[in-house]
Amino acid sequence: MEYEQLCKSIFDIDKQIRFAAVYNSKIEKIAEGIRKGVKTLIPESITELSVEQSFIRWNTRILMEEWIGSPKYALAEYERIKRFTFYLEKDKILLVSTELGMDNNLLINRIRQLI
Repeated sequence: MEYEQLCKSIFDIDKQIRFAAVYNSKIEKIAEGIRKGVKTLIPESITELSVEQSFIRWNTRILMEEWIGSPKYALAEYERIKRFTFYLEKDKILLVSTELGMDNNLLINRIRQLI
């Protein structure tokens, strides 16, 4: 999968998408995009910490796979943004941040089509 193109394609889904990035399990950024004119809210060091925690949570979800099936995505809503996490491969995740008004189902369905 071409991750740079994936991030670019995600921005075509809706103008409320602020950020899209792919990280590997070593917390290395493989691809990234931020919508032009959007101010980053989180320092890179905090984003990396969040990515590290995301991998820990994904590994926990995978442990439950036998009983409840494979994880597909996770969503966290904060006071200022929504953040979606999608499991791409064994060692890669996709993070997407949106404005609060983003239609969850639209975003989830479109991204799942892309990946």
